[in-house]
Amino acid sequence: MSNPSLSERLESGRPVLMDGALSTELSNRGLVFNERDWLHVNLDRPELVADIHARYSRAGAELHIANSFATAKHVTEHYGFPGSFEDLNRAAVSVCRDAIGAAASHPQWIAGSISTYAPDHDRSNLPTRSVLEANCREQALILADAGCDMIALEMIADGATGAAMLKGATAAGLPVSIGLICERLEDGTLTMARQYLGSKSITESLQEILAVAPTEVPLIATIMHSDVADTPAALDEVRHVWTGKVGAYPHTGRPDRAGGWDMREACNEIEFAQACIASVERGACLVGGCCGVGPHYISTLAEQLSIR
Repeated sequence: MSNPSLSERLESGRPVLMDGALSTELSNRGLVFNERDWLHVNLDRPELVADIHARYSRAGAELHIANSFATAKHVTEHYGFPGSFEDLNRAAVSVCRDAIGAAASHPQWIAGSISTYAPDHDRSNLPTRSVLEANCREQALILADAGCDMIALEMIADGATGAAMLKGATAAGLPVSIGLICERLEDGTLTMARQYLGSKSITESLQEILAVAPTEVPLIATIMHSDVADTPAALDEVRHVWTGKVGAYPHTGRPDRAGGWDMREACNEIEFAQACIASVERGACLVGGCCGVGPHYISTLAEQLSIR
């Protein structure tokens, strides 16, 4: 499935089309964030996860993020199923691989998600940074052994947390996407997302993360889970301190109070595609979507990029 390798594809000069949201697609199927049916779905309802991956594959997605966003060791321990930690991560990869292989014949790759998701969506429930680093290392090694082509660090809002995660994730020896989330303040400036404990500038936080990066592991500085309209400008901020590869997968809409996703103020498919193309014009080697971005958005983006 990975022929050419993802690393070779990233060097081709043509952007890799990523998939879109998994969690909000699961929510659309009745699975609520934080509840067991969402956390344990890879083992309990793999057909739901497979159907979502297949839809993205048929939409033209080339890089698929496996459903390991919420399967960190400290999460499975908190919710009372530590024995499922490795099985959940391996199932995330195998379900994705089988689904996309059956859905489409174009070259496709898999990224393993390692996120800052914490129990109850409360970042104060994250473990100490030394434990976080160790847990990220263990999860990355499992995901790599299961067949991932890349590790996607997701929802990073501060440099210290991101640095700990990167030190752990690079043990797998795979390319790593450093997924930064940002927001625009009232005065118009961009910063790391404050609601996730971030407070520093994008450049300061990224520099703190890059300070621990090993030279032998390919890195992609990525803006993700940030507003569609803000993402190209956030990449401009990244470029002030990073000349390497960049990527983008923004969200649209916002979380609702019931544990789902509110799309009433979401952008349309063309607006999403235009923002992604603006990111490509800034050098993004991979583009796709995060929360609120479903297969129809990815299909439109594929058409706009003329890669399908």
